[in-house]
Amino acid sequence: MRAPGTIFCAALAAVAATADAGMVARARADFVQTARLDLKDSASGRNRVGEPAKTDLEQVIARYSQTIMVHPADDNAYFRRGIANLYAGSASKARADIAKASELDPQYPYYELWLHLIDQRLNQLSRLGEALSRFEMTKWPAPILRLFLGKAMVPEVLAAADDPDSDTRRGQLCEANFYIAQLALKQGAKEEAIRLFRLAATDCPHDFVEGPAASAELTAMSKDQ
Repeated sequence: MRAPGTIFCAALAAVAATADAGMVARARADFVQTARLDLKDSASGRNRVGEPAKTDLEQVIARYSQTIMVHPADDNAYFRRGIANLYAGSASKARADIAKASELDPQYPYYELWLHLIDQRLNQLSRLGEALSRFEMTKWPAPILRLFLGKAMVPEVLAAADDPDSDTRRGQLCEANFYIAQLALKQGAKEEAIRLFRLAATDCPHDFVEGPAASAELTAMSKDQ
């Protein structure tokens, strides 16, 4: 399974005002570890997205650019470079890269999900509704897609995230908390967003991008206070 989808700006830092320092330290460690794996081989298993320290971003972008030169149809490399560009402060470059990833693999719903989130940040019209016909809407993460389109409620998403398999349930609840937090933040429910980002930051599997992304969101929110 490829890495679920976009991480938003702000390098990880201490978030004493909004999150436990140990939690952030663990998130930072996960970012560093996945970055090392990605720099060894950016075409390796698609269930990780490297999230290096900001000083490493140029190197990571260059690494993915080299991969794209050799493998121009590698949608995963475009996605990863898009994440790095986003952390480097260029949402427009991030969007272009992830849009290319979606073009190369139009049936992978997380690309469109993250494009939707970036479009919201850029105040652009989302194309998520038009993309639904490409996806298997009886499977996860369809409930999250419907949530962002106003076709599902939060309790429905949380119910759908439940699963008899504990690993599957943990991953889906991680994603549900993170994306519901994004919606809450968009709607101005800051305290609820903080609560859910904290859950994602502490409970997400270490190889899910949503956990470190939640810590990054908490960092950005603490700086806005």
